[in-house]
Amino acid sequence: MLLELVALTLAGVHFGVPLAYYFYLKRAYLNKPWNIEVDEDYRPRVTVIVPTYNEARFIQKKLDNIYGQDYPRSLVEVIVVDSASDDGTAELVEEWASEHRDVNLRLIREDKRRGKAHALNHALR
Repeated sequence: MLLELVALTLAGVHFGVPLAYYFYLKRAYLNKPWNIEVDEDYRPRVTVIVPTYNEARFIQKKLDNIYGQDYPRSLVEVIVVDSASDDGTAELVEEWASEHRDVNLRLIREDKRRGKAHALNHALR
């Protein structure tokens, strides 16, 4: 009997104190206005980094997917980092860029393959 009473008391304290604290904070702070103004028309600039290595089969479709996004093209920058592809990936990117002049596309060619992480870091510089 005493053990049950102690267990119930500890359970009540364990669950009751956090619940009481939650309801106190909710009543004291969450009902107050925060006076935050949000501009619904704001659109940030977006940079899409595409690291490539021998992606000639896929790169034009990937660039078409990026091009087809419902976002203002003036706010989108596409950086393609080619890690010394030998299948013509960079040439296909240049061809695609010449057909889509309204896209801010930058092609970075690396002289040797150093991996995806290096390509991403190179683009972020």
